[in-house]
Amino acid sequence: MAIAISQILAASYAAVAKKKAENQWAESGFLKELERQKGIKHEAFGATIEEPLDYRRNPGAGFLATDLSPTSLSKTEVLTALSYAEGQLSVPMVWSKADEAKNSSENQKVALVKSIIENGLESHDDLVEEALFATLTEGFQGLLTIFPDSGQGSVGGVDSAGEAWHRHYTTTYLAAGTNIQSRLAMAFNEAAKSTGGKMPSLLVSDGASQGIYEGSIQAQQRFVDKNDADAGFKTLAFKSARYVFSQYGGTRIYGFNPAHTYLKVSKDAWREKGEVQEIQNSNGYVSKIYSMLQLVTRNKSRGFVLTQN
Repeated sequence: MAIAISQILAASYAAVAKKKAENQWAESGFLKELERQKGIKHEAFGATIEEPLDYRRNPGAGFLATDLSPTSLSKTEVLTALSYAEGQLSVPMVWSKADEAKNSSENQKVALVKSIIENGLESHDDLVEEALFATLTEGFQGLLTIFPDSGQGSVGGVDSAGEAWHRHYTTTYLAAGTNIQSRLAMAFNEAAKSTGGKMPSLLVSDGASQGIYEGSIQAQQRFVDKNDADAGFKTLAFKSARYVFSQYGGTRIYGFNPAHTYLKVSKDAWREKGEVQEIQNSNGYVSKIYSMLQLVTRNKSRGFVLTQN
């Protein structure tokens, strides 16, 4: 009895998902760097995504004038929670009964299934990468929402127009690159708040803006560590942060630490393959890749954006 494409799909999906596909249209470098820096967190989702936030120093804390100086007994609010709705993404993998008939041998079916899965997974990741640089994509918020040019914005249910602690640093740099070093240094230090703190560890823009930065620096300043140098100087750096670029990035340069700003994905629904179903009124089948996800931040004041002028 011939093995059906649906059977091979079920057996092959997990193995193919671990491998990098060959294609001419997608390259999810930013998504891969987020994953490398543990900026993709797999967690259970509830009705909304809740992120606890310690947003201020206890106002009752202070030095004592004497050993019996009274201290405040008033209840103090130092914690709040940011709340996010989830985004959803679906990628259909479709084939026809004619595909079953034309690819009659098991080897032919395996090759077809591998191509279908690879294209589905790459389509998924490419859509996520593109949406990360947008404002809002069907409920999924991108970097333009988290770090708008104004430095303010309402994120996680907190409006930073009235809550100064929920703002991020923003400034500009010249397309000629003559001030990009100093502007990046100011933005980095504002987001870091202190030497040795939770400094930005990831910068991202388009390739052209990264090229402006690369052209402004000396060769020995460009790279993260000796290992990268030995490997052929693959990753640019600014201070201790890795600077990557994306085909969907723009002239804005974003900087943040994935410990604070990250892609939160459902541990039950991240690149999950659905059951194979016969398409009604058509001689074909479909299985869908599904994800529930959201870009969230617990402290956007630890990030920054530079716009080009």
